[in-house]
Amino acid sequence: NRPNEAETCYHRALLIKPDFVDALNSLASLLNQQGNATAALDLIKQSLQINETTAAKRIFVACVKHLVFTQVDSDVLAAMIRALTEPWGRPSDLARTTINLIKLNPDIAACMTRATEAGPRRLSAQELYAANGLRPVAANLLLCALLESTPVCDIALERFLTQARDCLLAAAIEGEGHDAFLNFYCALARQCFINEYVFAYSDDEIQTASHLRDSLTTALAANAPIPDLWLVAVASYFPLHSLTHATQLLDRSWPDAVMHILQQQLREPHEEQQLRATIPKATRVDNNVSLQVQTQYEEHPYPRWVKTAPSADVKPIDAYLRQKFPFATFEHRASHDLTEILVAGCGTGLHPVATAQRIQGARILAVDLSLTSLSYAKRKALEMQLSAIEFAQADLLHLDSLGRHFDVIESSGVLHHLADPWAGWRALLSILRPGGLMKLGFYSELARRHVVRIRDLIAELGCGSTSDAIRLCRQQLMTLSHNADFGTTLQSPDFFSTSACRDLLFHVHEHRMTLNQIRAFLDENKLHLLGFEIESGILRAYQQKFPDDRAATNLEQWQSFENDNPDTFGNMYQFWIQKSC
Repeated sequence: NRPNEAETCYHRALLIKPDFVDALNSLASLLNQQGNATAALDLIKQSLQINETTAAKRIFVACVKHLVFTQVDSDVLAAMIRALTEPWGRPSDLARTTINLIKLNPDIAACMTRATEAGPRRLSAQELYAANGLRPVAANLLLCALLESTPVCDIALERFLTQARDCLLAAAIEGEGHDAFLNFYCALARQCFINEYVFAYSDDEIQTASHLRDSLTTALAANAPIPDLWLVAVASYFPLHSLTHATQLLDRSWPDAVMHILQQQLREPHEEQQLRATIPKATRVDNNVSLQVQTQYEEHPYPRWVKTAPSADVKPIDAYLRQKFPFATFEHRASHDLTEILVAGCGTGLHPVATAQRIQGARILAVDLSLTSLSYAKRKALEMQLSAIEFAQADLLHLDSLGRHFDVIESSGVLHHLADPWAGWRALLSILRPGGLMKLGFYSELARRHVVRIRDLIAELGCGSTSDAIRLCRQQLMTLSHNADFGTTLQSPDFFSTSACRDLLFHVHEHRMTLNQIRAFLDENKLHLLGFEIESGILRAYQQKFPDDRAATNLEQWQSFENDNPDTFGNMYQFWIQKSC
């Protein structure tokens, strides 16, 4: 849109990085940061055609996650399939754009419309897929890639897939002529495991699925033949590791698509069970709230991630933060070959894995209350051959008993689930070295207002927090959403799997903060704010309103900005601070 400025930026990029592809990547990244994702994507497509660098793939993901397509771009479609399957970035970052492109497929769009109009009534395959049948849907490689990679975060697409699962069950019972669609059915079964069986079902449907499960286990015990679709349909309603004699399935020959289900639902859970015994208990867990939170995440470890972004350019922590916050002032820190990092509340490991991939010389202690979460995390770290992460079960309130201190502490989305978040923050500060760095994430009182409203409604409805209760409550909320002020909560990715929905709406204990409260704590403890991790578009809007705050660290002004834009911190206040030397 501004060719003179673009040309100037391009020539500057050439001067900085003489290699042509690097120059294209630099300009694309700059354009994307300035809010021109469409122009950035055009450049990245050129870059990828010349040389498929890791940097270009990473910028592709950064560009497309901001775009809404009105027609299918064949180059983008092909790249999106690869970006999900290889992957080029976190699949969750690509989910919205992927669903946008999937909805542009007329056959899938028509199925979604029919499923939505049907409501709770179950459709036959002929009613759901109509004259064109299942073939064009099953052949959609982008849909299959999405189903295998991350929870589907769209209500209309979920309703279609819920109906498709019922049709899969009917096909398994009929037992004829469905081999051509096996890959799609297997992808659907893998999606059901990823989202922890959050899709709704009727009483008749789950009864039929239960009977088929019993028939499968009987056939296993008798060493009788088992049709492929029996196994796939059962795996769409129940995790295979919960079946009697399930390990015997591994002794049989199956198509590759079915073997992927067995890997996901049998081998990996078995490996996690074995890893439990290898994870040390580093501290006691005796706080009442900590015990409640521990129980929640033992029942529903969160999140159930499949893939993550490939390793980025590895940098020392100071260089990483100087790139992230170019106008921030850092106190001098002595350089070490190793950076001792604590991830307090690591969940299923996505956080420490990302830290290990980007920080040079990182030696990470990752702790969590939940042994189930830690087992998942350790399996994923081993799968990715990340040896720099040590996992331990611990309550962060008692980490001082370890006698260890850290250069960096990261605790995102954790402290606000303690009985006293401020006490938890002080506990972490006590084991942070002078001049040490800390990343934190807190819920915003303003941004969580719709969540609070829904939590109040859930309490009125008397919903429990079991998997069945969450599944039923979600359906009630989706029905009410047209007549209630839920904001964008039901569009949140966390609404679309059982563990994430429990974390979002059913958590046993949560606090919410304001920026004024955080500012007071920083002042009281002589902590220096380096900056927020926030979308570049929001940062640009803030800097337009407050151009004198180049570092964007004035919390009074941020509070004013948030008051005017209450959804600013929908992904929490995520920020970095430094402790005084």
